[in-house]
Amino acid sequence: MSSRVKRIDKHAYIVESQSTIGHYDVLSTELGWICSCADHMFRGVTCKHIYAVEFSLKLRNTVVAEARRIEPIVYTNTCLYCKSSNIVKDGIRHIKCGDIQKFKCKDCIRYFTVNLGFERILATPQIITSASQLYFTGESIRNVQKFLKLQGAKVSHMGVYKWIGMYVGLMEKYLDKITPNVSNVWRADELYLRVKGNNKYLFALMDDETRFWIAQQVSDRKHSSDIRP
Repeated sequence: MSSRVKRIDKHAYIVESQSTIGHYDVLSTELGWICSCADHMFRGVTCKHIYAVEFSLKLRNTVVAEARRIEPIVYTNTCLYCKSSNIVKDGIRHIKCGDIQKFKCKDCIRYFTVNLGFERILATPQIITSASQLYFTGESIRNVQKFLKLQGAKVSHMGVYKWIGMYVGLMEKYLDKITPNVSNVWRADELYLRVKGNNKYLFALMDDETRFWIAQQVSDRKHSSDIRP
């Protein structure tokens, strides 16, 4: 899957147009970011393409910094089997993508590992969350694989694809419980696309300050749809 924001080098990016076929060039200059779209060139406003590059760059730097500094995880205080608190750390489980702490329960004499929602996955939570963050900032699956390889994690691009599909559902359930703190200014826009061979309109509502995706709706028509958040 191609990404919306493509990095050419640290001074140049390409952002795909959401309304037409094509792309816009976003460049870093001594005066700041410039974009080749009409909104920026003729109206002088900071367009959504520049915002997309800034957000992608900020999140990319955050992910790189976090991936280089793997912090220990607070696992559990009780046994997964008998719920006893009489547990101790007992060795390390060595896997291809890192190390996972092993525990032993002194009451039921059973060993277990706690991976905070990542059980039975041959990768650490840090590696999987780093891959997800890079993917959702616009990096392609193969670029995510290359980044993880530089961090010492051996995983195929199909492995990254399976991680994304596996945890998107979990993230959606979590996000449904969040009450966002949004501003008083919202932006609405529509996108013409094809869904299973049928022409549709995707309406989206986004907070102007936090860029939080407030609502979305797919409709057959553009001018007679009742779109509500």
